[in-house]
Order: sequence, then structure tokens, then C-alpha cells
Amino acid sequence: MSLADGYSLVGAVAVLIRLQEKELTRLTGLLTTLALIWILSIALCVGDRQNLEKDKSFYWHKTPEPGSLFPSGFVIGDTSAAFLGYLLLENISPIDAIVRGFVN
Repeated sequence: MSLADGYSLVGAVAVLIRLQEKELTRLTGLLTTLALIWILSIALCVGDRQNLEKDKSFYWHKTPEPGSLFPSGFVIGDTSAAFLGYLLLENISPIDAIVRGFVN
């Protein structure tokens, strides 16, 4: 799930941001996506700490040990997918040429 989030956010943000210099839109999309991912992971950690003592309301609280692997997996998956989306956006013309070569 987190791979799809990071990959789709880079493209959507890069398309929606209007900048004077078109070379910076992809980089700005990547940086905005990474900031959003980190904000969401911090919110997950804060919510995790508050609910750790009370009731285990999140579904990843299946073990009594403190901490959770979900926020860290969320950050790793989303950031790797965001970088993959950025690299694909940067190198779209060679990839397009390869695909057109296979089709024709």
C-alpha cells in the first residue's frame, strides 16, 4: 500500500505544481511528497504512543511489545516509491523510446 502512495503522490504533485521553470517541477514534487510522508509518519508515531497505554486500537498492535513496525515500513516504502517515481519522471524519454522500439 505504501509503495502505491509514494509513487502516485510524486506524479500528482509534479503535475499540479505550476512553476516558472519546468525543470524544477519534478524535484519539487519529490520534495513535497517526502515532506508529506514524514509528516504522516510522525502523526502515526504520535498516535501510536498515545494508544499504546490505553487500548490497542490500531490493527498493528498485535504484540505487547512497545513500538511498531508499521510507521517505519510506511516511511521506507513511501520514500523508495517516491524516488522511483521521480527517477521515472526524469528519464521518461529514454523509457518511451525503448517501449516504442518494442512495439514497432
